[in-house]
This record gives sequence, C-alpha cells and structure tokens, in this order.
Amino acid sequence: MDLKLLGLNIKNSRKNIKLTQAQLAEMTNLSVVHISHIEGGSAKMSIEALINICNALNTTPNDILWGQFNTNPGISGKYGFSEDNEYNINLQLDSKAVDMSQSDKKLLLEIAGLLAKRNR
Repeated sequence: MDLKLLGLNIKNSRKNIKLTQAQLAEMTNLSVVHISHIEGGSAKMSIEALINICNALNTTPNDILWGQFNTNPGISGKYGFSEDNEYNINLQLDSKAVDMSQSDKKLLLEIAGLLAKRNR
C-alpha cells in the first residue's frame, strides 16, 4: 500500500471540506501529530482510524485508498456512480487487486466487511 498516496488523498479530502488537521484530529480521536504523519505518508493507521477519518471527511475508504473511482462527472448515485456503471468499478477493483499484496487484499476485505455491517 502506498502510504504517500493514501496520505495525500486524506489531505486533499480534508482541505476540500476546509478542515484543519487539528479539527480532523479532534473528530477522529487521533492526535494532530498522528494525522500529520498519516498525511505525510510516514505512519500507518488502523482500520478503525481509517473508518473514523472517512466518516469525518464524508468519504469512503475506496476514495482514500485509491482516489475517486468516478471520472465521469455526469454519473450520479450514492458513491458517485449509477448502478448501470457499477461494472466499471468492479473492473477497476479487479485491475488494482492484481497488483495488491496478499495482506492488502485481506485488509480490503476487512474494510468491506466493516462497511457492510455499518450499512445494515
């Protein structure tokens, strides 16, 4: 997993909604230093921290882990895509999964499981 890209996605998402690192830290019960290290790509985070950050930033783990899936501004829906275009996401996931390590694949499955529980 590319920690620099992950951190950059968090930083960009945070700045897009005009939050400071201190505000994000308070919302996620993490320290400002830890948020800074995550955004700088020098620190890992737990799945719980990732979910808390995503909730605070009103985004999804997919957006944080790989950036926005939606490259077509005309597509709408809960996660930026319509059900008609859901197959595009599956193709993107499949192509990204080829390059993922076994531990990253397990992490992704764990995140999906947590999100499924949350949305029930």
